[in-house]
Amino acid sequence: MELNKIELKKISHDFNIVSSRIMRAKFDDYNLVLRKFLTFIDGNEIIRTFVMTGDISGFDAATEYQQVTGSYGELVFDFGPTTEEETYQIYAILKHISENNLDVSIGMRSQYAGIGNKRNDVIKEFNDRVVLVLIQSIEGHLTKIGYEMGMDEKMYWNVSGGQVNVAGDNATINATQNNGIQSDELDKIVKAIMDNVSSVNKEDVETIVDSVNMIKDELLKPEPKRTIISSGIKLLAPLVSIVNGIPALATNMQKFIDFATQFLSRI
Repeated sequence: MELNKIELKKISHDFNIVSSRIMRAKFDDYNLVLRKFLTFIDGNEIIRTFVMTGDISGFDAATEYQQVTGSYGELVFDFGPTTEEETYQIYAILKHISENNLDVSIGMRSQYAGIGNKRNDVIKEFNDRVVLVLIQSIEGHLTKIGYEMGMDEKMYWNVSGGQVNVAGDNATINATQNNGIQSDELDKIVKAIMDNVSSVNKEDVETIVDSVNMIKDELLKPEPKRTIISSGIKLLAPLVSIVNGIPALATNMQKFIDFATQFLSRI
């Protein structure tokens, strides 16, 4: 498959959207969103080829799933040993769940209940510990391809002194330092984002809303995970320059990223 820089950026952007949706899915629509996530992977040659490189050990997803769910908490998934095998095996487990319409929120309750025992808690923990590994592996592969293609102009986020500077092509956004923001200020920033996001195209709206909610939810947890906050920032940061024509939205998105980045520097 021939791939130019623009096509790679589109693939990365679209993958970010479907990844954000699956990470935000609730138990009652999880399998529907999962099916769309897997359909995207299966329909994209460059991603599917990468995922399938790990199919080298005769991994039996149905047997593995049955062993883990049948252990009533004694076992959790142990993927690998290589990154490629881990990537494929997680994909295979998700395909097994989707094709058999299995209910993760019930089947995985003993393994991935998290700090609570509600069905959405199980989904969230399963996503954080299993699905996110697959997403990050694919993201890493796409980023590596970008490096090999010389995509020096691609969007990036850089943390320095509590600031986030986002750049892409000829656009540069200078972050505003926001020291001492309180939780009530965070709520105000999020509200300002949601109040102004409707003017953006539908796909970018979904990415912005899902990323902001994902980061905010994680920030409010007793023990937030750095990887989830970082992943959310990576999804959100490139969109700041895209919404430059809506000053209120761009400003508050930047404030939100600043807040999350400062939090990361303290944990």
